[in-house]
Amino acid sequence: MLKSKGSSSLNPVLLLIFGLLVGGGGGYIYMTNIYTPIIDDYDNQIEVYSVEVSSLTSSVEKLESDKLDLITQVSVLETEKDSLETENSQLTSGLNQAEEKILDYELDISTLESQKESLENQVSTLDSQISSLQSSLVSSSSTITSLQSENSDLESHLEDISGIIVTQHYRWEFSPSWYSSSVWTWDLPISLGTYFSYHYKERPESWHDWINIVNDQDDDFYINSMVQHINSAAYSKGFTESEKVNFVIAFIQSLPYTVDSVTTDWNEYPRYPLETLFDRGGDCEDTSILVAALLDRMGYDVCLLFLSHENHCAVGIALEGVYGSYYEHDGSKYYYLESTGDGWEIGDIPSSFTDTRAYIYPVNP
Repeated sequence: MLKSKGSSSLNPVLLLIFGLLVGGGGGYIYMTNIYTPIIDDYDNQIEVYSVEVSSLTSSVEKLESDKLDLITQVSVLETEKDSLETENSQLTSGLNQAEEKILDYELDISTLESQKESLENQVSTLDSQISSLQSSLVSSSSTITSLQSENSDLESHLEDISGIIVTQHYRWEFSPSWYSSSVWTWDLPISLGTYFSYHYKERPESWHDWINIVNDQDDDFYINSMVQHINSAAYSKGFTESEKVNFVIAFIQSLPYTVDSVTTDWNEYPRYPLETLFDRGGDCEDTSILVAALLDRMGYDVCLLFLSHENHCAVGIALEGVYGSYYEHDGSKYYYLESTGDGWEIGDIPSSFTDTRAYIYPVNP
């Protein structure tokens, strides 16, 4: 069977049929007088060929359909290939990044191992120090036990010392204008424990608050005892109000003047009244605070006077029937009382303080 180049699969069959028809007819014409060809079952063969042609046609159509399916599959596969290549590219990039991170991690691990080694050395050193400290602790514990025993003994001795009563003896002269000078004495027993409690007591940082020391109530027992002694003496001698005040001033002026920087560790150390009585002296604010405390407990209207320009402290008292220098405050005349030196009475002010302005702090405003 011949097949022309570029023809479809149906051409050979058609040519065969056409050849048989033409050839048979030609033979028949040519051989009319010679022979007549006999073709057996021609129709059946045509039918078979037709079936085969139909089957081949169906096959071709199926192949064409399969070809289209394959083209579609190829397209899908190419798309999947592109996707896989993209994914592979991404995975390759991620792998490269992962490898870079691994390198970084390896570098970090190396650094951490170096740090670990350093820390282990430090731990070893600390262990050695701890061992040494533990040995020291054992020794210190023994020392502490010994010190606690000594402290217990000292506390016991301190209790004994705190219970010691120190009797302060005071002697001063006072002479009212109408009779000669008299010598006065008085004894004040004070326990060391009471004195120590005041010695370590908190005190105001500014002179603005010294009035709080005057009003301290913890020493009322001693101040009231002294007030009773003064009132009893004044009553027995028939002192007037002004003479009673001068009697108190004379007692305080008899106490020695001391400098804080010499008698204490501070440049300024305002004493509580009980401290001044126990120490038997003080500077101007100490004796002024003591005078103000005594006169206040005796019922007088008194104040602290602070002459800032002179860095001096004194007392003022509001009292009728007296004369001398005074400061006015809220309608009251506070007559000057000097608590240092000798011989100063109500209204007497040293010439160096004349016309000096003062801050006024009433004990009971």
